[in-house]
Amino acid sequence: LAACNSKPIPCKDPPDKLFTVHGLWPSDSNGHDPVNCSKSTVDAQKLGNLTTQL
Repeated sequence: LAACNSKPIPCKDPPDKLFTVHGLWPSDSNGHDPVNCSKSTVDAQKLGNLTTQL
């Protein structure tokens, strides 16, 4: 894992320990957004407690 900025400065590898994820947006390997998505909902209990892994 490395953290790089778009400015011409070296990457930090490993990155600093503190950072914030502002959001996650799904896309395919070509960068396209999802289309024709199902209206089904997610059963949160099936996901388990992911908080400790975030």
